[in-house]
Amino acid sequence: MRTLAFPYTEAMAEKIHGYTLGSEVNDTWQDLNRRYTRHPKNLPYRDLSLGLRYVSSDYATICKDPDGPGTLLLMRKKIDTAIISRLFAAFERDLAARHGAPFEDLLGPLLRRTKPRTIHIAKYLQADTATHADIPNWVFDVATWRTIELLRGALKLPDGTDLLLRPDIDGNLVAFNRPLPETHPRAEQGIHYISLEPITVPGYPGILLNLDAHISATTGFPGNAKSLWIATDDTGMLLTARHRYDRPTNRNVITGLLPQLVDSFSIRGVPANFTADDLLATHPRIRARHATTPDRHPIGSGPGRRFLDCLLEHATARLNTASLVLETTPIRNIDAAGDPDRHAKLASAVNAAARPIHISVVYQDDLQRHRSAQALTEVLNLPENSLTTAESTFLDGALTITFDSAKTDILVAPGPTHLRDTLAEQIISTRTPDALHLVLAESNKELAAAKPAAEDPKPQLRRALAAHGTVSQFIDPASTPKPDAVDHPANAAVRDLLRASGLTATTPTRVFSRPLQPQPCVIVGLYTREQNQPATRMISLSALISDGTDTPWHMLGYHPDAHGWNDLPTAIAAHHATDLSQFNDPNPATRTALARAYTERALHQLRTRYDDIPMIIYIDGSNRFPLWSGTTNKNLGNGQLDALPHLGMINPAGISLVRVNTASDGKLPQPVRATGNRANADDGAVPATERLHQLPGAHQDTYYLINRSRSDKAFQSSVRAGHRQTRFDLAEARELRTPWHAMTCTEFLLLEHGTFERQHLAALSARLCGHSLAWDGRTARPAPVHLARQILEDHPGRKTAAR
Repeated sequence: MRTLAFPYTEAMAEKIHGYTLGSEVNDTWQDLNRRYTRHPKNLPYRDLSLGLRYVSSDYATICKDPDGPGTLLLMRKKIDTAIISRLFAAFERDLAARHGAPFEDLLGPLLRRTKPRTIHIAKYLQADTATHADIPNWVFDVATWRTIELLRGALKLPDGTDLLLRPDIDGNLVAFNRPLPETHPRAEQGIHYISLEPITVPGYPGILLNLDAHISATTGFPGNAKSLWIATDDTGMLLTARHRYDRPTNRNVITGLLPQLVDSFSIRGVPANFTADDLLATHPRIRARHATTPDRHPIGSGPGRRFLDCLLEHATARLNTASLVLETTPIRNIDAAGDPDRHAKLASAVNAAARPIHISVVYQDDLQRHRSAQALTEVLNLPENSLTTAESTFLDGALTITFDSAKTDILVAPGPTHLRDTLAEQIISTRTPDALHLVLAESNKELAAAKPAAEDPKPQLRRALAAHGTVSQFIDPASTPKPDAVDHPANAAVRDLLRASGLTATTPTRVFSRPLQPQPCVIVGLYTREQNQPATRMISLSALISDGTDTPWHMLGYHPDAHGWNDLPTAIAAHHATDLSQFNDPNPATRTALARAYTERALHQLRTRYDDIPMIIYIDGSNRFPLWSGTTNKNLGNGQLDALPHLGMINPAGISLVRVNTASDGKLPQPVRATGNRANADDGAVPATERLHQLPGAHQDTYYLINRSRSDKAFQSSVRAGHRQTRFDLAEARELRTPWHAMTCTEFLLLEHGTFERQHLAALSARLCGHSLAWDGRTARPAPVHLARQILEDHPGRKTAAR
């Protein structure tokens, strides 16, 4: 598998110039602020750095001096100190003007005396000596901007035309001059751009630079815009900025000091404000990027597999080096085969449950009642038209389904919490005694979006039901399919509801098929993230237990209010009935330490219960404040007792430990083209795969599962066009607005293989993605990690893009 991850080379590194900023510079700025505002403030180094990037058309940053105390201005291109002095003086002039004081020019003279020194950074990037721990971040940035210099300019498209790539001050390469569609009356277009990000790969010597391509949707209405690209000439660097609406002048004002800082250095100047007419010009200087891309935007997301392949060829030629190649493993049978008896097996699982099951469907619209009834009928293999009454019983009393109508203002209209508390009590009052109670309720995200998030009925009702020990799932009118189409969203909602109750048609046998053997084992998933405002460390754990036979997985979850490890629905209800997290100390290190102690306590409890069978622990691979230092790329191999979670547990030799990373973390190589012989190799399509790969030559056991979305595998000409063409080749509007999904990958780092052979553990990890518990396709994370993640993502207190 060819990827877009390129090794850093000395040709990318070159050298950098450092200008020392003495302490008197910042002291003078603080004195000036204190004089006018009575509060000392540090210099706005970010605006200065971005201004210097624009002026030099290259990299600039201000950071701590790596060779001593003080502050250092780093630039790839040597610059006249008079320009540096001029930018600093601009800050002082703006400060004086804002407070009606005379401009004294105190900062400028301090910079004119600065002498540069040369820093060679190639030594940091040598594959045989570089370690992930000792490389400053600015080293990556310098090499990245050298790469930008090599990649900017004309990218050759399949039709023979050139696509001009222009850098912006944030370090992206932007096809600013060629939007798609070429004209649009409301400037609803799409701009291709390329991001560059330094990454480390476990066990790989040295650092990689990962490229990826994206499409940014633009708009001609300033109120919909999140940020701006500003072009001051036809081919040079682009400014990025934000804006605000100024009501008295009826104009949109570009915020920050950056525009006025660089205005005198540009050919056409930088506008201080703009109107919608500026965005709608034939050749606009400003393009506004959508805050939230509307569903019916003229250009779909994703540049397509063919464009990524063009980028691969462009980068390989310009960088004069080959990208990272992943090798295919012999592992087969990763995904669950289509099972015509799946729904019957799920019905059998319901019938075999330890407790009767009562599903309450709560609705206010008859169409949503019908959708719910159809989905329950299909997923549970019930007789047709058997859910026409208010209550129905199946499987000799093991399953009861009731339908309860609720008023709009109580069920779906935003409002105070007590409305949903009252509704929850009404729903709970009808549940069957001693039954496992599940609720499938109607929601309406369109109504909820018009009010504050605190009034959203969906999380309110979910929390209210959880307080009674009931788990819930929701169905929204916005997901209603066209007539006669399969209602995948409703079916998925029902399967998710059953999954949350611990019921699934997936069994362990195929997961443990050759080269593995069925055996009793405990498979644990840990998922953790940080949420801001307020700062909170979120964490959840789940587990799948197999007795070595083909009986369904026994699913567990952990929460202190569920008395530790308990059946999954009990643990989920305990999570959702309480605060999102108890780890909200303002100190990140303290939050991490408390979360680590919480997790280790949970793992010890589970190991004590199952101390004589193999245990596999899957750890979410987020690198933001990791719980254990030994799970990060820079500390692999750390043998200290507290570096890994399993070292202090009972019978650690029987414990396997795997770190899981996904594409959503943004730190993985971007797959582009499958290698090897194939049929129809000359049909112009860029080949894809879904095989398990490994990293050759690495001193760690690192595997990559290549994934394709269901949309990318759809038999639609508008989707498959992206395999052979770029969006610049398209003529039909339908193809242009169709989303195109690239391949992604999931990384498995085998930190400890335990009783399993290494490749067998990699195969098991991949199959736990391919044999999902509730989804028809593959999940990005192994099943227990996916379960743990869903507990948090569904939490009423979770801040999501939807809320």
